[in-house]
Amino acid sequence: MDGRWPEPAEALPLNSEPPPADQLSAEPTLQHIGRYALKRKLGEGGLGNVHEAWDPLLSRTVAVKTLQFDVDPPERLALDRLFLNEARAVAGLNHPHIVTVHDAGLSAHGVYIAMERLRGRDLRQAIASGWRPRPGQAAYLVRRVADALAYAHARGVVHCDIKPANIFLTGKDKPTVLDFGIARIAHGAQCTLSAAQPALEGLVAGSPHYLAPEQLQGGTIDGRTDVYSLGVVLYELLAGRKAFEGDSLPQITNAVLHVNPAPADALQPAVPAGLAAVAAKAMARDPAERFASAAEFALALRPWQERAGAEEPSTAAADAGQRRRLLVLLPMLGAAMALGAASTWWWRAPADTPSTPVTAMATTPTAAATVVPPVDAAPTSELVPTDAAASAPDALPPAEASAEAPPAAPVAKPRPRPARTKPAAPAPAPTAVPPATGTVRLAISPWGEIEVNGQPAGLTPPLATLTLPAGSHRITVRNGDFPPYSTQVDVDADQPVTLRHRFGS
Repeated sequence: MDGRWPEPAEALPLNSEPPPADQLSAEPTLQHIGRYALKRKLGEGGLGNVHEAWDPLLSRTVAVKTLQFDVDPPERLALDRLFLNEARAVAGLNHPHIVTVHDAGLSAHGVYIAMERLRGRDLRQAIASGWRPRPGQAAYLVRRVADALAYAHARGVVHCDIKPANIFLTGKDKPTVLDFGIARIAHGAQCTLSAAQPALEGLVAGSPHYLAPEQLQGGTIDGRTDVYSLGVVLYELLAGRKAFEGDSLPQITNAVLHVNPAPADALQPAVPAGLAAVAAKAMARDPAERFASAAEFALALRPWQERAGAEEPSTAAADAGQRRRLLVLLPMLGAAMALGAASTWWWRAPADTPSTPVTAMATTPTAAATVVPPVDAAPTSELVPTDAAASAPDALPPAEASAEAPPAAPVAKPRPRPARTKPAAPAPAPTAVPPATGTVRLAISPWGEIEVNGQPAGLTPPLATLTLPAGSHRITVRNGDFPPYSTQVDVDADQPVTLRHRFGS
């Protein structure tokens, strides 16, 4: 080598719309690898080429990665073992931010891996095109990668080659970790390409900028190695430039081992100092000074995510949602209690009416069920004078008006009592009549936090409908992986309204 570090081969853009499955199957085939028909090249790098291919057995499109090196057979066997190690490492991982491996094997053209066909572009391509995430977006993206690495580390797999080219962006810039090609399984080989075979010297996939010091010096490898590389990626997203510069491997190695890059917030004033400190801690030269794990790194990034377009629901968010739903339900419960109190008001005696308890009424089920005050159970002669009862328009028949009425008579008196006392009572307040309301049906996929006029209303699902006063309302739906959706809804008391939205469409 001449001392200069070769740039990786450019990957082909992947953000174009894929052809329909039947059209892809009919396209000319470049060659066959195993049972897969390679249709077009998607990208190439230091470890192999990637093709879009057709799987005739399952009638689906896949991405097939192959190794193509012109080396001697013994060295080729070492490369095959390394490549199949990738397949074994990734095939045992099932995580939404790690690429899914379908199949792997050997063919006349060498070893291959068939994996899911992703749509989008990798982070290196995004940066090269001029894309610059906001600090909160960078925190979100790196946190998702840290979650994926924590999952892999818990299963004994260290990636060892985290860099922008191995972070693929799909959908709304949702990251997926690619290429565990030089990953090692716990207690396995060292996580360096040169340790596998001298033929791989200089083929560190163009990533010396992101290699941890212990990788360059042949030290001990563990999950903190991936933390370091991901910290360098975060620094680049925040600062807008690589942490370590150089035109050759010795220059880059010297920078990684000896140069302290300026803090990201010193280069970009919009970057919060706390977030810049998180990146600096992750990329500390001494592994003992870094975050102890990828999970700890992810936890440190959580406060810096932008809620509007990044933060996904967590246990704490779910608890907060429960509290918000309780705050919504409390006014409704209070209104129900107020209506209940208004409904029993008609059974109360006027304020100037004597109230003499009657022991017999305390055991009467009807009195307990209707919450009738003891005053209604008293003999008529104690409530209304005899002459007044005789002259009253609604006077009771003589049998009921007699003071000598049998004990059973008071039980029957509470039912007609409201008719006699109602004229003396004031009319119910107009505010007791609830306003006209309408129904908003929710059809949100996959889920969302609902806000009505800026106030939280619950989580859908399980929330399926909203009952709102007739009129216009601003409804906002939030999902942590996507930008919020907001719309104005006109609620009609006679006609239900359906609010439909699918995030990511």
